[in-house]
Amino acid sequence: MPHLAAPYPPHLSRRRVMLRLALLNQVLVFVGALSMHATEAMDNKLTQILGLPYYLIWMQCIGMTALLLNGSGLLMLSRRGWRQMPDAPERYARLGLYRGLPTAIRWQMVCMSVLSTFASSWLAQQGFIWLIHIIHSPGLPQVEPPYAIALFNTTYGTIAVYVFEYLQDRTALSQMRERMAQKLSDQARLNLLRSQLDPHMLFNTLSNLYELIDESPTQARAMLAHLIGFLRSTLAGSRVTQHSLADEFKLAGDYLALMQIRMGERLQVTLRLPPDLAHMNVPAMLLQPLVENAIKHGLEQRKDGGQLCVSAELFEGNLMLIVSNSGIGDKRDSAMYALTHHQGSGFGLHYVRDRLQALYGDAASIDFSQHHEQNQTLVTLRMPAQPTSYTLTA
Repeated sequence: MPHLAAPYPPHLSRRRVMLRLALLNQVLVFVGALSMHATEAMDNKLTQILGLPYYLIWMQCIGMTALLLNGSGLLMLSRRGWRQMPDAPERYARLGLYRGLPTAIRWQMVCMSVLSTFASSWLAQQGFIWLIHIIHSPGLPQVEPPYAIALFNTTYGTIAVYVFEYLQDRTALSQMRERMAQKLSDQARLNLLRSQLDPHMLFNTLSNLYELIDESPTQARAMLAHLIGFLRSTLAGSRVTQHSLADEFKLAGDYLALMQIRMGERLQVTLRLPPDLAHMNVPAMLLQPLVENAIKHGLEQRKDGGQLCVSAELFEGNLMLIVSNSGIGDKRDSAMYALTHHQGSGFGLHYVRDRLQALYGDAASIDFSQHHEQNQTLVTLRMPAQPTSYTLTA
């Protein structure tokens, strides 16, 4: 039974594409005619000046035949390729239209472009000869232009159209990803306090704080300071979509400081943030679900606890954020299970993956690995390195 194809994206409708290509076609026609006339006018060796009207008619013949053959063929094959993809919306959101099309369709586009370029050049040539014989105007010379020049103009026009359509597709994809990122941010922000501020964690923190007030006022004040810092950072993170890596580490540090007071010597924490990476721009609240997952599904369940390390490094132009913890838990308690089945603490590890996909596409990734020899579990985030220049508000 054939699958039900997804509706075309807005910029792939016949009306939009043909109108867009027609406008681009007229721009190329006038630019080509003016450039050829200017070249002719500056050549003092020419004995006959064909004139601007001559080149305008010629370029119109080339432009219209190329639009009817190349433009219609491009649209037809694009829509055909879309219909052949059962996962068209997912591929489009990940790769864009033209990069996501099946390989066979892309090869058909190449062959169609080559054949239609030769055909439209010949048709434009014949149409122009027919026109200049019909229009008996003294200002229009009865001169047949060379086919080679018609082929050249058709070729550069076809290339310009393909480049324009590819850039149009990338622009539409970027706008769609921005809308998706905004939607994910809004969804995360709506449930942020409920999901990020684990009531169980807060209850235990306040309970420990109550006990420490009389037993160890110094430690109680330190715990209260970390709690205030964690709440302040969490509230600040709910109002922005991106902030500096230093702010992200500050939030993780306050949370881990609270967990250290709660777990005592069972939890040993290491934060490694190189100074030259502190001002890198990262999505807000990105590390928090990973840190919570390492505590909840890893160290908290171990009798002897263990070590948790959060580090950042720069590798081949990418920012790498690594959360590692001691121990290798059961599959159903692992970060990989949470990622695969959309489960996990906080607003969900799947939000980390979805936000990275929405913001950076294939340029970002989240990887999970377990090293039995070192008895260690690692979650690694990779994303393009972006110095902080501004803060996006949600």
